[in-house]
Amino acid sequence: MKKALKIIGRILLVILIVIVLLIAGLAVSRLIGKAVNSRTPEGGINETMFADINGTKQWINIYGQDKDNPVMLYLHGGPGTATSWLDWSILRTLSKDYTIVDWDQRGFGHNYPDYAEDAMPTAETFMQDGLEMTDFLREHLGKDKITLMGHSWGSIYASNLALEYPEKYDAVVAMSLMVDMPESKETFKKWALEQSADDPELHALAEKLDPSMIVVTEEQEDILNRLDAEYNYTDDYFKDADLNLAAALWFNPNCTLAQQMRGLGMSQEYVDYQLKLIGGERCTIAFPMVQSLSLKDRTTYEVPYYVIMGDKDHGSIDTVEEAASYFEKVNAPDKEMYYIDGGHVAPLLKNELAEYIHQIALKMYNS
Repeated sequence: MKKALKIIGRILLVILIVIVLLIAGLAVSRLIGKAVNSRTPEGGINETMFADINGTKQWINIYGQDKDNPVMLYLHGGPGTATSWLDWSILRTLSKDYTIVDWDQRGFGHNYPDYAEDAMPTAETFMQDGLEMTDFLREHLGKDKITLMGHSWGSIYASNLALEYPEKYDAVVAMSLMVDMPESKETFKKWALEQSADDPELHALAEKLDPSMIVVTEEQEDILNRLDAEYNYTDDYFKDADLNLAAALWFNPNCTLAQQMRGLGMSQEYVDYQLKLIGGERCTIAFPMVQSLSLKDRTTYEVPYYVIMGDKDHGSIDTVEEAASYFEKVNAPDKEMYYIDGGHVAPLLKNELAEYIHQIALKMYNS
């Protein structure tokens, strides 16, 4: 018996040692990886700071391989879905052509909890933030104009900034473009009706959709969720990405583990904060604010306008069909629409993004 206990004790000790060594190895690899990714490229730039913007502090990381490159400001989605916990590796794929500015918008991401908001900012506040961030970057980096690149909510945000202040920008790149919420829902309803032609139950649900409702009822929310789950392609970040996002998470040079856990939705406190600001599950505050920036009747741009869409993006807040229809109406010095295989998040997950941005840079600066 004693001999057996000794053997079990030794086995447990070996297991404990192995676990400790694995944890230590992971910790050391993270430290080394973060140190490597924190380096500034020769002749380039790598700065992280909290900028004073419109009465609060807002986090940015500025990264580029050549200080002489044009500057691109990235506007994340949401509102409130800061993605700096992951997107650094995606944005760095663009750094041969642009100095990239990763920005956590007011109250979110790195700005939480020290610079949290008590209520969802208004459209006017967001627009003033965008203007002040633009002017800060132009002065800080010595550029007359910058390029805007926005995803989802960031696409309608970027488009409005360029429409209002065209003298400050040289182009807009709108990914997973939002145009107008009732129009999006109308297009989504048409899509759902077509797809459910052979399914009486789901077809009946699609017929009940009311596209005019920006703030939806619980019944409408349930219908949207059911149809969205059935007929809209849902990107799996880690499965669909061309980059190794697990490695990007572990070796993120700009985030602590706690910040990354918040980004992954593992912090209930942060999730509750986000839901509070957007007005709960049905976005009772955020969606009317977004709708106030509708692009439906605003199609004339003084700067080049580029759209990148997932070809399977058929959601209720934006659809590839609606984006294509809007794009056809756009009048701009130059315009082009690009497609990437996937859904709403696809433009941020695929290598084609860097290829398309390179093509845009060649058109903009080497023509």
